[in-house]
This record gives sequence, C-alpha cells and structure tokens, in this order.
Amino acid sequence: MKSILVTLRDSGSFGTFLDLVREAGMEEMLGREGPYTLFVPDDDAFRAASGERLAAVRKDPGRLADILRYHMVAGVHSTVDLIGIRTLRSLQGEDLAVEVAPEGVLVNNVPVMESDAWCTNGICHAISALLLPRGAGVVAVPAGTGARENV
Repeated sequence: MKSILVTLRDSGSFGTFLDLVREAGMEEMLGREGPYTLFVPDDDAFRAASGERLAAVRKDPGRLADILRYHMVAGVHSTVDLIGIRTLRSLQGEDLAVEVAPEGVLVNNVPVMESDAWCTNGICHAISALLLPRGAGVVAVPAGTGARENV
C-alpha cells in the first residue's frame, strides 16, 4: 500500500490535482500525515474548469489551499461508511453533504466515480467535478454531473 500522494501520482488520472497540491505546499501532508479521506477530482474535471478562474486560484496559495482542504476530511470513510453519513466536516471547515442516490454516493451532488482507493494514510474517492466552498466562485461544473454551483 502507498501514501495518498503516491497512489494519486501512480494512477495517472490526477495530475492537475497533484500540481495544485504542490503549488499549495501540501505534498508532505498527503505524503505522510493523516489519515484523510479525499474526494479528488480527476483531470477531466479540471479540463472542464474555466482557465481564467483556475489561473486566479493558482495565484492565491491561501485560497488554493482552502479549496484543496475542502476536498479532504479527517479520518477514513469508505463507501460503506458513507452510506450511513449525511455530512462530513472538511478540513477547510465547511460541511460536505453526502447522499446515497440511485446512481451511487454523491458528495455535494457530485457522483463518486471510483471509490475506496486505500492508502497508508487514508482513502481516496474519485469525483467528476470540483467541490467548492461557499464564496469560492465557480471554477467548473461539468455538464451532466448534477453538481450544484457554489457562488
């Protein structure tokens, strides 16, 4: 088993997220600390993002770190655990809404596409859109995800 950082790197589907983690200075956190549950957007989610808004977020390390922490929860929550949970407190400080729907587990109305990637310091669930805390502005809401827009 590998750390969250190595697991995401080895998968080849989360390059943009990992670039943002590096830019925010959070590599050690995901490489050694934990345990964490990550709801991690894949590269397709970032391709759907507004390039201008994403560039603006990248210029503000504090805002970037807040957005990344909004995708993280303390502790390990597998899919089986998520079925019985309605909210999770993100490391950013705001709650994430968890719902079980016919299409599977949703986090803030974003479907979990792949789940339960176990790591030495937590677990990862792949999602198809970015999760944004209130006031962060909309960076991306890919069509067909059912994601709610955060303004």
